[in-house]
Amino acid sequence: MKRWIFCCLSLLLVGTALAQTPADSVSRSEAIDSVVVTARKPLMIYKQTGNIAVNIEQLKYAPLFAGEKDIFKFLQLLPGVSAGKDGMSGLLVRGGSNDQTLILYDDVPIYNQAHAYGILSIFSGETVQSAEVSKGYISPAYGSRLSALTQIRTRDGDRQDHRQSLTVGTLSLAGTVDGPIVRNKGSYLVSARYFFPEAVLALVGNAVRFGFYDLTGKLSYDIHPDHTLSLGVYSGDDHMANKEDYARNEYGWGNTTASLRLESRWNDNLRSSVVAYYTYLQNRQESEYEDDDFKNWGKTTYKTHEFGARLTFDQRLIKAWSLEYGANISHQRFMPMHSKGYVNGQHKERGYSSEQLVSVAIPSNSSLTDCRFVCPDGPTAVSGALFLNNRFQWGGWRADVGIRGAMYDNSEQTRFAVEPRAQLAYDFGNDNAIWLSGTINSQALVQYNRYYYSMPIDFWTPFRDGKLQHAWQVALGGRARLRENLTLSLEGYYKRMRNLPLIYDSDDFLLGRGGFVYGTGRAWGLEIMLQRQTERLSLTVSYTYTNSRRSSEGVSYPFEYDVPHDFNTFLSYDVLKRPGRRHTFTFNMSWRSGLPYRLTNESYPDTNGNPIVGITAYPSMRMRNYFRSDISYNMERRKRNGVRNWQFSIINWTWHKNPVCIYPYQGTYKATVLVPIMPSVSYTRTFGK
Repeated sequence: MKRWIFCCLSLLLVGTALAQTPADSVSRSEAIDSVVVTARKPLMIYKQTGNIAVNIEQLKYAPLFAGEKDIFKFLQLLPGVSAGKDGMSGLLVRGGSNDQTLILYDDVPIYNQAHAYGILSIFSGETVQSAEVSKGYISPAYGSRLSALTQIRTRDGDRQDHRQSLTVGTLSLAGTVDGPIVRNKGSYLVSARYFFPEAVLALVGNAVRFGFYDLTGKLSYDIHPDHTLSLGVYSGDDHMANKEDYARNEYGWGNTTASLRLESRWNDNLRSSVVAYYTYLQNRQESEYEDDDFKNWGKTTYKTHEFGARLTFDQRLIKAWSLEYGANISHQRFMPMHSKGYVNGQHKERGYSSEQLVSVAIPSNSSLTDCRFVCPDGPTAVSGALFLNNRFQWGGWRADVGIRGAMYDNSEQTRFAVEPRAQLAYDFGNDNAIWLSGTINSQALVQYNRYYYSMPIDFWTPFRDGKLQHAWQVALGGRARLRENLTLSLEGYYKRMRNLPLIYDSDDFLLGRGGFVYGTGRAWGLEIMLQRQTERLSLTVSYTYTNSRRSSEGVSYPFEYDVPHDFNTFLSYDVLKRPGRRHTFTFNMSWRSGLPYRLTNESYPDTNGNPIVGITAYPSMRMRNYFRSDISYNMERRKRNGVRNWQFSIINWTWHKNPVCIYPYQGTYKATVLVPIMPSVSYTRTFGK
């Protein structure tokens, strides 16, 4: 199954077959603010206490991934941030898993941030205004995750003139329109894109059909000179189908979000923001098998709903002292699984409760009725929090001292968490600073990810057994200007985690390991970033050392995404720069240690006594080192009626075969490669000023 999916994805992107190579032998803030950037600023805008904003202007020059500008591919270049598997859109921060990073899209939680089985993010490069990752100090206004906060904000439409843009990529089509509702008072923005690799798949004779779409909209209006109301919506969906002579399989998943925000300025010293939102994630899979004797059909759906609201006040008491305070509440409903089908002439329908779903073991010759499910969660969950942050500023000193009090209820149990957070920073001036932070975080939700990437069968569950996840972290860092246009940033951290629900693969269910096994974790590391800026050059080089381990059942082992050494570089150079014309060459390169993985040739019997190759409970081997390099050339021409832009990119232009999965094959091990060499081209035409 895994091998088939990986093959489909590789064909989807470049129309080539799956590349396989023998596996190597075992080897050894502050509150988030909108970021307004200008040309030739650094790629990464390093703030105090581990918070880094991305220069969105540089996004349009970055190498295209399958013809798409993907903000998450940018974020993965940050020190301390990892994608996990090659090509994936996850954000694994400081030894944490993907579900330990809170992703907010205009303050709306996102439960699945990926298109195309994790290869592309759902955030269109045409609509993103700012992106920031908080790895150290996180404002008490935000919680419910252990490792990090990532906040993506969409831009408002232009309040002066109407603009339109059309982008034609290698496998996609996108369009954006924006402009004023009432000049200087309100604006609109609508953006849509469609990803359509079906033609490429048909050319290579592949039976898989795949595509996705997404739609983003935003309205903003000043109902009063001091009060602005905005409405944001997003909808996206992936679909895949594979039809053979006697069988048909279909998969799909997508997000729907909506948010209503009121920003108010009451006086020079008091501002407020109130946000109400809804977010929805649905996954589905459908299969059918038919021959002359019988017909089997089944459909399974997974759903997650969340309603929530956040009220925040920002008040300056005196010149040196200001407060950020407020509350948030959310209600979640989990529908982990509902299946219905037609099996051997009989109709079957069943809704699986939250106490029945974690691992799925389906023998190859089984029907729906043979499936076994073991999993914890409740049908609903409620969470709420009160938060307060004191901010003191005098001279070059800045201190934040805050606390967050949270309540989590899974319809069966209620737990409380107190999360104190503090930071102290000193700005020496001339881009020189030092900072120290300490935080405590808690988390009540768990994402069950059966494979190494986003899948239709992924789902979220609330905590069980009365065990909230907890983490504490201390970090010390600094930034220094070494010379004109050359800046060095350095930060070290230490983090401890407990009550981690370590969910094993479905094979473990055959060993009687159903449900969660709780463990502990620790991570420590060092993050270094060097940036050089000139009129034409932007260069960012980063190195991260991480040591991340887990412990459970008396065994200590590397975290499955432990990457001891991670080196990234990003270079952008204006080959031609004159009024109305700009040609930019971009190069990025990544090298890192290979990931640990779990694999054994040991066989375990299924319910019928047939042997199944199992997966060890703990990582025992490590893949070979990872290397990838991408290049891009962008040609921009500005005219009176708009901008014309051509971009040519080659992902993995050295054709380095990076494994994402190791599996047994004919007495040996094979490695699945997801990202081969991927050339792409994109043309964008923008109309308007």
